[in-house]
Amino acid sequence: MTIPPAEALQELDRRWNEHPGIRRMGVKLDLTSVPGQVRATVDPIELHHRGGMGTEAVNGPTIAAVLDLITGLTGYLQAIGKKVGVVQLNIQFLRPVMGTRFHAVARPTRAGRSLVFVAAEVLDETGAPCAGSSGIVAITAADSTGEMAL
Repeated sequence: MTIPPAEALQELDRRWNEHPGIRRMGVKLDLTSVPGQVRATVDPIELHHRGGMGTEAVNGPTIAAVLDLITGLTGYLQAIGKKVGVVQLNIQFLRPVMGTRFHAVARPTRAGRSLVFVAAEVLDETGAPCAGSSGIVAITAADSTGEMAL
């Protein structure tokens, strides 16, 4: 598996964290702390993140969105300069995410020329696993425009 140079990761980290959609989600990304991993933190958990099953738990769509985001970014880091997309995402919800913040971590498990397989997990503020996922990211033959979707 390929790990991009530190300078490239720092620039991607900066660009993604300035992206309006990422800010709207309330996510802070970390592409540089652990090479090859994508980390995301939601801190604080806001009212619009809550409401799972009528409780104070983080809702499923928020968890799914964060897992989709970090899965896709993990695939992209294996194919910088190419267009990529999450083509499969399987999520297992283990326990409610409670508290004031949560983290998610994704890493590639296998990468080829056209597919990247990714494992991810969501951890509550105590570090307890609350959800896990496996995903597949497709890499196209087309070069990326370098633009980020809004």
